[in-house]
Amino acid sequence: MPLLFDRRCILCGDVLSADTCRAEICPDCAREVRSEYRFHGEIHIPGADGAAAALVYRGRVREALRRFKFGGRANYASWFAAEMALVLSQHLDEWRPTCVTYLPLGPMRARERGYNQAELLAQPVAEAFSLPCTPLLRKRLFAGRQSSRTGSERQESAAGSLLPGRGASADGERILVIDDIITTGSTAGETVRVLKSMGAESVFVLSAAKTTL
Repeated sequence: MPLLFDRRCILCGDVLSADTCRAEICPDCAREVRSEYRFHGEIHIPGADGAAAALVYRGRVREALRRFKFGGRANYASWFAAEMALVLSQHLDEWRPTCVTYLPLGPMRARERGYNQAELLAQPVAEAFSLPCTPLLRKRLFAGRQSSRTGSERQESAAGSLLPGRGASADGERILVIDDIITTGSTAGETVRVLKSMGAESVFVLSAAKTTL
């Protein structure tokens, strides 16, 4: 009988075989992820008490993240979140987060995309560790888009781009911030600054990928 639909690898697009009923990437891409795409470097985010990334932002991972972020592929979130949860498990005893939050998206971007990709990543990561997932931040109105900016422009634009969420409290919390991609760390650093100004005890940052810039 013909299949009603094909399940495809989110990295290369090949049709997944019937025996990989729960897999989201093909065996070849799984081997590539293990050998080429795991992020093993250090990440310095100003003010953060720790930072990590699951993958390197290049090649097929880069293209898949772009489809997830700009191409309406919200279903990609589960695979990227699983990769992030694996990294978090390695830092759990050290970081001891008490709640999870995520980078906010401005109203215009949210309408364009139909979802906040960082929120879609944060929810399953929080659920995997039985942590609350709480929107603690909001984007300042008219804050600019970061993806097309240079490093210095990103840093300047990030300053003052985030505000505490209305009615949000971070007092005494050890907060894990989820983002999709860390480039210069400017936006993540601003996130840390605002959360600590709200009374957070510690702030940690975890992203799906880190650029090699």
